[in-house]
Amino acid sequence: MRRSWLQIICLAGGVSAAGCTDYGSYQVSWQFVGPEDANTGCGQHGVDTIRLVGSSKEGDRADAAAACTDGGLTHSVPVGTWTFSIHQIDIRGQLIDPLNENLEPVAPTAAAVIGDGNTVKLDPEIVELTPRPACSDGIDNDIDGRVDLDDPQCTTDPSVGPDPNGTAE
Repeated sequence: MRRSWLQIICLAGGVSAAGCTDYGSYQVSWQFVGPEDANTGCGQHGVDTIRLVGSSKEGDRADAAAACTDGGLTHSVPVGTWTFSIHQIDIRGQLIDPLNENLEPVAPTAAAVIGDGNTVKLDPEIVELTPRPACSDGIDNDIDGRVDLDDPQCTTDPSVGPDPNGTAE
């Protein structure tokens, strides 16, 4: 009998210790900016998903994704000082973040100090995403049954160049 009580006490202590981590949450909103019609929704820019990858100064990691809809995302993480990168993902699962001068994807970043039980808006409060140009967004923008380089209207568009992700349209 004495041994079973000891096991129960050890089990209860382990369960309570596992629940001792304090959590808060972050909230992020996004909007599109740039030369294209930035006021249209995510799907109009060929963006299917928004993915946030975060790390805290305390050594925690977080990865959350949301369908790219109007609004934003709220996600729970351990208490700490966090930095997040915000990625745009197309329907094929490919990154479509803006490219730097070396043609490498560069995701916008946001930061927050998250306290126990609090929901914190990331800084910046609204993350600005750069949409792909109409002739390389994977969308039939003029509804003629042709997409990007297959569309005759895109052959004279100066924004047409190699597919930024190295994949065929």
